[in-house]
Amino acid sequence: MKVLIAEDDDFFSRLLQQVLKTEFEVSLAQNGNEAWNVLQQNAEPILAILDWVMPGMTGPQICREARSHTETAGTYMILLTAKNSAADIIAGLRSGADDYVTKPFQPEELRARVRMGKRILDLQSALDTSKSALERALDREKQLQERLRSLEAAKAATA
Repeated sequence: MKVLIAEDDDFFSRLLQQVLKTEFEVSLAQNGNEAWNVLQQNAEPILAILDWVMPGMTGPQICREARSHTETAGTYMILLTAKNSAADIIAGLRSGADDYVTKPFQPEELRARVRMGKRILDLQSALDTSKSALERALDREKQLQERLRSLEAAKAATA
């Protein structure tokens, strides 16, 4: 699974990469605009860890923008920030973030939250697959019902 780390602080960027690289395919963005470009280019579900304050777009701006586009709406987004007041947390989650982690973070907690995000994305993918299979089955049933009606009509016409 791909994890995008959008963090302009080199120390935190390296630390996040170190914590996650053994389990996930990690890519880095140094600012919000770069992060937004990466999110738009990915065709598969991605998990993004977004710093709140960085050059270009902020983490909450990326969350709002991602939620407003069909292609990126399914991105699982974690805001990572030193902002830790209740008002900040609420504002971050209202912007569209799925989770909120404060700096300094505990590596095991962050890994657990990323794993939870992966589990949610995996469940969403399984649901999408099941939905597609169900839609195909319904289409097939409609075709069979139409054939049956045609056969019954032909049989009635010859009787």
